[in-house]
Amino acid sequence: MIYFIQLLIDIAIFWILVWTGQSSILSHIISFIAAIVLTYFLRATRLFKGESPPFTKHKLIINLMALFLRGGILALALQRWGWSPVISILPAAIGSTGISYIGNFILAKDNSEKNDSDELKKRPVILGIIIYLFVLRLIYIGIPDLIPEEAYYWNYAQHLDWGYLDHPPMVAWMIKVGTTVFGNTEFGVRIWALISWLFVIIFGVHLAKSMFDKKSSLYMALLLSVLPFFFGIGALMTPDAPLTACWAGTLYFLYRALSLGKKNSWFGAGICIGLGMLSKYTIALIIPPILLFILLDTRSRHWLFKPQPYLAAALAFILFAPVIYWNSQHNWASFLFQTARRLNEKIYFSPHLLLGSMLVLITPIGLMAAFMAIFRNRADNKTNNSGFDSHRQWLFILILSLSPLIVFTIFSLSHQPKINWTGPLWLAILPSIAFAMASPAKNGNALSSLIWKSWMPTIITLVLLYGAAFNYLRPGFPCILYPQNMTEIAGWKDLGRQIEDIGHEIEAQTGVTLLIVGMDKYNISSELAFYGDPEGPSRTAGSHLFGHRSLMYQFWFPESDQNGKTMLMVNTNRESLDEEAVKSRFNELTEIAEIPVKLNGIIIGKYFYRTGFGYKAR
Repeated sequence: MIYFIQLLIDIAIFWILVWTGQSSILSHIISFIAAIVLTYFLRATRLFKGESPPFTKHKLIINLMALFLRGGILALALQRWGWSPVISILPAAIGSTGISYIGNFILAKDNSEKNDSDELKKRPVILGIIIYLFVLRLIYIGIPDLIPEEAYYWNYAQHLDWGYLDHPPMVAWMIKVGTTVFGNTEFGVRIWALISWLFVIIFGVHLAKSMFDKKSSLYMALLLSVLPFFFGIGALMTPDAPLTACWAGTLYFLYRALSLGKKNSWFGAGICIGLGMLSKYTIALIIPPILLFILLDTRSRHWLFKPQPYLAAALAFILFAPVIYWNSQHNWASFLFQTARRLNEKIYFSPHLLLGSMLVLITPIGLMAAFMAIFRNRADNKTNNSGFDSHRQWLFILILSLSPLIVFTIFSLSHQPKINWTGPLWLAILPSIAFAMASPAKNGNALSSLIWKSWMPTIITLVLLYGAAFNYLRPGFPCILYPQNMTEIAGWKDLGRQIEDIGHEIEAQTGVTLLIVGMDKYNISSELAFYGDPEGPSRTAGSHLFGHRSLMYQFWFPESDQNGKTMLMVNTNRESLDEEAVKSRFNELTEIAEIPVKLNGIIIGKYFYRTGFGYKAR
């Protein structure tokens, strides 16, 4: 009853505020807080038996979670569905009230427990966090603008092929399926990221259950939901999403083959590796560790004389064959791009960056827990349910996780690693971390105790951080401004609309069809193709036309085919539009102009543009 009253108060206050001219964003926050405060005092009246439960930190956390989810529902209704504020508040308020009710119901059941660490063991709490983070992403993946990488891969999907310069084609195929079903929308682009994450959960949970027990599998699902890398792959559509799903599948089938002797599991591993190679070449790093484990583990060496591993390798090769064919038709461009080009980059000593990326991807507590889990696993001399004794299991975890890490470490001694590279390799060790969380050592050392006590604050902090970050982008927080460098990740829809209007005006005046050119690497071109003219993919080219690098745009828009065209050039850097490489390519150029870009009505930066007539190819 009290939650129904809270819902009515919430909606009524929101309507009053909106009708008095307040913004929807400010109104929904005020009405939510006011409804919680008023119902809190209502509980103290005789009508509710004069009992008002204390407002604990746990209830504050639940209300913040409800507020962040509510903001997403409101933004979805207002900005994507086009509903009026009066109607949009209804699903938003129902959603937040539902979160408050469920969260407080779980707390009421666990009210007798006093130890914070004990709460992490409770199945309802863990399941609640997992489901909340899934719903949070499901709501928000269709709201924020695509980041440049996502827009670039969407352009892949508009130029379907068997391969691309910098990645295999799986991400393009997934985006094509998603946008065919849901249209060229953010949701259509990202839905397969969330689906890929579900496969990671399925394989990861079964791996943890096979390696340890059912209790560990629940904590495995929690880690795969809350750790930054695994949360991120379910929210952004990049090659890491299908790569991680295939990596998890490979580990699961490989463990079944090696520990339980399941011959057919080799074929599952072969399919996952093949699909992984179609997703991102990084999965090739898992192949040498598999061979190394078989050579070092005496009980696994018999597989060297069995046909299944070789048939699995053949299956993976067949699945990967389209990429090989594409490279053979393009002078092995993609293979060279990912090998020779990277090795020839400027010498840069960066192990500190590699360490920093690991701290970001799995958190400092996660990184400490990973190495603690390795030593704990080795010290346990028992045989688990799968038939792997502790030494074999320790060897499996050590080789399958640390071997790829050694490769990245060696690379970082002379080159700069990407922040996302190490993400999938932690899948091999997460079951051990999950087991340590599910069954903490009673007589563990001080570091083990610190790690265990730090998990709950870390998880809650991450959950709130994800919700706050989503809200910050859409719908935004009142009175909180955006930094001026946010144009790299936001404001693309506003820029696309303005450039489309400018382009139509120029075309109406000149009677010619414009070619839009983003003058950076690929960000601007990709975003304008998605957010600009409906024919954007065929009318938006890259800066390779002026001697710069723009990845796949050099394949999609050969320089010689652009002779004589009129181009609208766009960049954040004014000087790039006035360099000699630009001026020497046109018969005539307009003056450089600037346009501001907004996010949620707030200016977050500016872009510059100018038009060139009569492009001259070299």
